[in-house]
Amino acid sequence: MIAGTSPAPGEALAPVMRVEDLSLTFAGADGLVEVLHGVSLALAAGEIVGLVGESGSGKSVTAMNILRLLPREQARVSLESRIEVLGRDILALGEKDLEHLRGGEVAMIFQEPMTALNPVLRVGEQIVDVIRRHRPVTSAVARTETVDLLRAMKIDDPDRVFGAYPHELSGGMRQRVMIAMAFSCHPKLIIADEPTTALDVTVQAQILVLLKERARVTGTAVLLITHDLAVVADVCDRVYVMYQGQIVEQGRTQDVIGRPRHAYTQALLNALPEGKPPKTRLDTVGATRNDNARAPATPVERMAGFATPLLELQDVTVRYPNNFDILGRPRGYTVAVDHVSLSLGAGETLSVVGESGSGKTSLANAVVGLTPLASGQIKYKGQDLKDADAATRREIQMVFQDPRGSLDPRWPAWRIMTEPLTVGARPSRRTLRAAAADLCRLVGLDPAAMDRPPHAFSGGQRQRIAIGRALSVHPRLLVLDEPTSALDVSVQAQILNLLLDLQAAHGLGYLFISHNVSVVRHISDRVAVMYRARVVESGDATQVLDAPAHAYTRALMDAVPRLDTVLAAS
Repeated sequence: MIAGTSPAPGEALAPVMRVEDLSLTFAGADGLVEVLHGVSLALAAGEIVGLVGESGSGKSVTAMNILRLLPREQARVSLESRIEVLGRDILALGEKDLEHLRGGEVAMIFQEPMTALNPVLRVGEQIVDVIRRHRPVTSAVARTETVDLLRAMKIDDPDRVFGAYPHELSGGMRQRVMIAMAFSCHPKLIIADEPTTALDVTVQAQILVLLKERARVTGTAVLLITHDLAVVADVCDRVYVMYQGQIVEQGRTQDVIGRPRHAYTQALLNALPEGKPPKTRLDTVGATRNDNARAPATPVERMAGFATPLLELQDVTVRYPNNFDILGRPRGYTVAVDHVSLSLGAGETLSVVGESGSGKTSLANAVVGLTPLASGQIKYKGQDLKDADAATRREIQMVFQDPRGSLDPRWPAWRIMTEPLTVGARPSRRTLRAAAADLCRLVGLDPAAMDRPPHAFSGGQRQRIAIGRALSVHPRLLVLDEPTSALDVSVQAQILNLLLDLQAAHGLGYLFISHNVSVVRHISDRVAVMYRARVVESGDATQVLDAPAHAYTRALMDAVPRLDTVLAAS
């Protein structure tokens, strides 16, 4: 059943999956910790049900335990708990029976297909292997079915993709392969754990349409785990809201999102930038609502800075070699940025939006000197950056999408944040630690935690460390590459509030790279839209996003999942 057609509460429908009173404890060095408390949920055939909540709420742990994927010596299920899938008692099944169930009648789609797919096998071979492991068919039949599945995933050249390795495919294409693999053995239940979190808005829309279509055609039940309430509003019949290991609210999607009863659900909705005035502080989960926060943030002598550009890109082109002869000389090039011209004023936020492969990140890398220019010029304060000295270059700093990958896992937070201060200088350990404590306070971290390594922090805290590192050398311009895309809605709100506060206090300019249109609308003064390496539209943020002139911008806006349709229906 697709959104709007789910049965009324109490209507008799045999569930494909039923979880009753699931309580789970983890055994660790500090003893037993209860992570799930009396969780109950159910799915009927053909139904798409959302399971939402912040990171650490218990969503993924619940999903993993449905398939008994957690180590049993550490994850202990209470005696009162029951998990039934297709009428079978999951907690009573042996490992051999569970292996037969997994990938066959029950499939799982993971958040990051690059880690779920085998990097040394062609993707077609991996799907064929799944089919033959669970069904008595020949290799030839399995291959034909795999190509047909890839074609059903709206892949234009399924034979080429069949023979490709995972690293040769885009993120959206890899996720299509994962969906094809999930449906390959005609499952009755699919558990999709954040399947679109890292995808741009147009690819996300395509993946969600595929999930809906395949669920409708095959009658497969889908448990969609996500922190994106707009996605839930777009595709789910019903929704369960999790908080601190418990289900705190459940019901039809339009009821839960349109008329939330629990304070936590209300807080999640209030943390979304959608519908809020631009440049205002967002509510965060646990924050006291303040009506003064509805007014636009006080500008810092920003407007004067807009007249004199802080950053100018003039006819910038970036290209990468894509073919080499026997001597290693390039035969051809892929143009990633094609004659782009933009400007950014002091204290201003210019957002660059577009789908994966449009050239956004290549443009950002060129600004900070990580990618050389094929042609064109980048000026900072009127000076060509290729002639700039080290002191000038320090005024431009970058914050990357994934702080886990950009922070040294061996170093404590204080050393990470102060590393830029040691370039060309030898400050004392005491000086560095004092600077780190100041940076912690600046980005909203407890200085007492600065001796911890990155893995001891949450995703949002790691991003604060990354921002603190960028601020250590007192920059005037921050290049932010998808800084909130991997964060749940409340942590995203905290980071956006931090960025707005820092801009208001220090007059920072932001070059903000993102595919999240709601975030871009909230934080931006101006927007540039990139498509196939070119800027196809730019201007005032409200004008570009509300009245787009270019066909691609209109398509981009149409692909954005929206809460307002659900709220209107409720």
